[in-house]
Amino acid sequence: METKKRVVVTGRGVISPIGSSVSDYWERLCNGVSGVRKITEFDSSGASCQIAGMVTDFDSDAHFSHREKKRYERFTQFGLVAALRAAEEANLLNQDGDSGDIGVMMGTGVGGITSYAQAYDALYAGPEERPIDAYTIPRIMNSAVSSAIAIRLGIKGPNFTLNTACSSGGNAVGLAMQWIREGRLRAVICGGAEAPVTYGLLRAWDALGVLSRKYNETPENACRPFDKNRSGFVLAEGAAVLVLESLESANKRNAPVFGEIAGFGSNCDASSLTNPDENGVVESMKLALDDAEISPDSIGYINAHGTGTRLNDPLECRAIHRVFGDRSVKLPVSSSKSLFGHAMGASSALEALATLLAVQNDCAPPTLNCDDLDPECVIDPVPYNSRKVQIEAALSNSFAFGGSNAVLVFRKWKP
Repeated sequence: METKKRVVVTGRGVISPIGSSVSDYWERLCNGVSGVRKITEFDSSGASCQIAGMVTDFDSDAHFSHREKKRYERFTQFGLVAALRAAEEANLLNQDGDSGDIGVMMGTGVGGITSYAQAYDALYAGPEERPIDAYTIPRIMNSAVSSAIAIRLGIKGPNFTLNTACSSGGNAVGLAMQWIREGRLRAVICGGAEAPVTYGLLRAWDALGVLSRKYNETPENACRPFDKNRSGFVLAEGAAVLVLESLESANKRNAPVFGEIAGFGSNCDASSLTNPDENGVVESMKLALDDAEISPDSIGYINAHGTGTRLNDPLECRAIHRVFGDRSVKLPVSSSKSLFGHAMGASSALEALATLLAVQNDCAPPTLNCDDLDPECVIDPVPYNSRKVQIEAALSNSFAFGGSNAVLVFRKWKP
């Protein structure tokens, strides 16, 4: 039987509400530092939810010229900077000659939504029409982020932007792994980017009834996955990018290796646009484990989808019990969304990075605000404080509207 080509992580980059370097991101994940705060970028007083996970340490002037800032939406800026940092760590900057054996695969949910709003405002918000910004179309394109990465780095291989709602980043990473495993490419820059915190989208999610409305004065307490008194999630923004590479290529370049991506499970519930299906969630985890050729007993940690909604959390916990059996009550399962909110298409990429770091460091990050575990969530949510635990392999779960599921398996690097 042919042995699967091993795929490793050789670069990492992040822009997030809890830090925009890998070291800051991991330190604040482990220390349980919340990145959720009151929205000050626009007047949110008309919304029931007035908080979000906002990136506060990103200076666009430090990265982009005036012309580039006009051309790049905030989500593109996040994704491009995270990709440049990942490429630098992997020593993939300044590709010379033929770079057709390197690809880009990025995920996003809504792309350049700020520019959409500005264009509509120019037409309809005043007593008469105003000119629309000439850069509107290149800014709103979902593919702007992957294209910007390829252009800046000179990457001439396949270039894709993927949209499967909140599993976009996870599916992007998984498909990138498959490209490499199949021998199509030697390396792929992949992940997710999102900047969805606008007044219009805040009101739209609020109308759906899934945003937390009770903690506008204490934002750090709002995200409460698995807690009996959870009331919904908060929007967030950010980006996370990984450089995936065949082990053969990494060894040839003497590149750093931070972990191995060993499995990917992707499927569709084919049930509901908005409600997850337990059977589909179970199957996506089993697919990932089968793809990694490891048993459930090999998993030492799960980074849960863990949105903090009434419906999702108990369903995910039931699915975990169906896959992991009696181990489920003691297996560390935490939600990174409790710290920085729900960054839609970028969430699964941010959580993939968190899972990789958990495996690297043998440490399960905590779930914040799980003060009173819901009796329907019979798991170990790693409440309050991170925990040192031996992790040889871990799952990163992502489940999206439309029933699109993505589960990744990361394994500790062993040459």
